[in-house]
Amino acid sequence: MPRGILPRGTAFWSALFLLALYLPAVTDFGDAFLNTCVLFGVYAALNLMWALVMGTAGIYSFATLAIAGISGYGAGYAAIELSLPWPAMLAAGAIVGVVVGLLVALPALRLRGVYFALLTFGLVELARSFVVQSKPLGLAQGLYGAPTFAPESLSAVGSGMVRYYAALALVIVALIVYAALDRGRVGTLLRTARGSEPFARGLGIGVVRIRLVVIVVSSAMIGFTGACYLAFFGGISPTIFSFDTLLLLFAMMVVGGIGSARGVLLGTALLLFIDQQFLDAGALRLIAAGVVMLVVTLVTSDGLAGLPAQLRERRAATGSLPTQTEMIR
Repeated sequence: MPRGILPRGTAFWSALFLLALYLPAVTDFGDAFLNTCVLFGVYAALNLMWALVMGTAGIYSFATLAIAGISGYGAGYAAIELSLPWPAMLAAGAIVGVVVGLLVALPALRLRGVYFALLTFGLVELARSFVVQSKPLGLAQGLYGAPTFAPESLSAVGSGMVRYYAALALVIVALIVYAALDRGRVGTLLRTARGSEPFARGLGIGVVRIRLVVIVVSSAMIGFTGACYLAFFGGISPTIFSFDTLLLLFAMMVVGGIGSARGVLLGTALLLFIDQQFLDAGALRLIAAGVVMLVVTLVTSDGLAGLPAQLRERRAATGSLPTQTEMIR
């Protein structure tokens, strides 16, 4: 059966969308809830693009936060200096994301596996070191004063609603980009190349070209998300490059399932909830995330999203075994 553009499970996605649409009406729409929802939108968008690169394309890149942070700082600095409105800032973030993504893609054409992963780890630390020493970018305090989604004339409740639905829109856009690449022709070619690159080349698949496409498109979306971060909070700080944030986002993908959009959203929601519960506990947040990731990887093979299929396979395998009475007969 051919794979469509929309993810499977239309009922699931429709119910999830309706729940998110009416969530503010059935919950206490306080500051803590709002910030958690906005963070979920940012983290979910970043994780979906990261899963696209690592899961669908099979490129072991850890440059997601570097691209988001560089794009956020670049778009924010341009918006503050040139007095740009937030739509122009978002466009600038996407453009910077493409540029940084292309720079990341160049070594990806030659390096593989752990070598490319180490290079992208280094890029994150290089970006962090640069911004904390750059006075125009606010040093360690960060860059603030960027335009936001909500105009100042709105009340606190109105501003919160604008930010919430902007975060929801960000997740929807990221899902559309993920589905269009993962479930379309590009995704099929990428999985073929991931399984056997020589075989893919033998079929005439332009492996370099399609990998470049997914890196550029995902980087544009990551850069756009980095600029959205400024529009949500009015600023950005070097903590976006922190190893803690990188580990948390990676754990979200692993727990949910890197090969599934549903799993990415589930893992993001679960670990973000745990992270917020241990917000004042310091390193205990990472320990809790690590324990959850360890348990899930030991119990499942494809994260929480793959658990139902795994249970069905085990049930089918158990049901196909002959009973002791049947063996005697």
